[in-house]
Amino acid sequence: MHQDVISWSKGIVPDKIISKETLNHAGLIEMVSGLNVYQETQKAYLSAYEALGIDIINRVPSENAPAPTASEKKSIHTQNSNYTMTSLGVYDTAFRHSFECKNIDDVWNFDIENFSYEDLLVPVPHSCRQQDIKLREEILGNIGLYYPMLYTTLFMWPVEILGWEIFMLAATLESEKFFEKFLLPCAKKSKKIVKEIAESSDSPFVFLHDDLASAQGPVFPPRWYDEFIFPLYPDIFEPAKKMGKKIIFVADGNMSTFLPRLINVGVDGIMFENPATPLEAVIEHFGQTGNYFIGGIETAKLTFGSPDEIQKMVLDIGKKCSKYKGFAIASCGGLHGNIPLSNLEAYFDARAIIGASPADWRTKFVKL
Repeated sequence: MHQDVISWSKGIVPDKIISKETLNHAGLIEMVSGLNVYQETQKAYLSAYEALGIDIINRVPSENAPAPTASEKKSIHTQNSNYTMTSLGVYDTAFRHSFECKNIDDVWNFDIENFSYEDLLVPVPHSCRQQDIKLREEILGNIGLYYPMLYTTLFMWPVEILGWEIFMLAATLESEKFFEKFLLPCAKKSKKIVKEIAESSDSPFVFLHDDLASAQGPVFPPRWYDEFIFPLYPDIFEPAKKMGKKIIFVADGNMSTFLPRLINVGVDGIMFENPATPLEAVIEHFGQTGNYFIGGIETAKLTFGSPDEIQKMVLDIGKKCSKYKGFAIASCGGLHGNIPLSNLEAYFDARAIIGASPADWRTKFVKL
């Protein structure tokens, strides 16, 4: 619930373990809400969040969801031909297949100043604009805490605009020029967006995403990040920090190398993908220091494991992490349509045991 997260943000341990989930599984939503998720999308989602005990929420539908793409098909996005749509659950996901620059020379000629965040189709459901933030908060009410999230904090701007190949070539071969031409303008864009989020949202947190690493670790030498990425973060964070907001850094990949650096530049918490970033490393740098950490659940195990394996995972996580005030449980890969419903039932049964979901999560809205 909303108030539980507010208390948690102040270091007060609520009665339940705080939970964050990206809910995108039609079967689960319909099972706990008793509603057709495509005909009553908003009500179905709100009922599901309440029934399942999900407190920190990013997707808040304001209208009915469109029919999803068939699982075996892909289609070009109707409004941006650079993206391909494919089925993921209630809502499709977009993959970029065409980028703005074909070679390094194109990078130096690219008009980054007039490129906006809205020109991208990022995997975040809603914009960071004030009007949208206020709308989602009003819809969600006291059911949970809505969080808008900037997907391209700094590193992800060139990933999304240029693609990995051109980004890495330009940033490696002409690092200083790339910093001046590309990263500095992107940092200014992000600072403005952070300011709008901080001024618009009632949340004590500002969630900022940057995938700095692959599953194996940093994609550039750590010294490159120390020179061109981390020095810009404090200025990007500044509008939120000035208002007393806490920064939650969101990242996939193995972030172990960067955890101390993130704390040094002002990050208050991390939402991480496990096991890409080892839970033990997160606990060392965020749990034991009293900071926030959101995650712990292995999405692959949730998808492909047995119900018994899933229950054991959740119980182990609860035992290991519930003693830390800043812990919130989550499967950061999301609860999408590819996860067997029986596995999700095992997951929420186990969450109920550790106090992260209501014991009556199946029957709160639907009497069996």
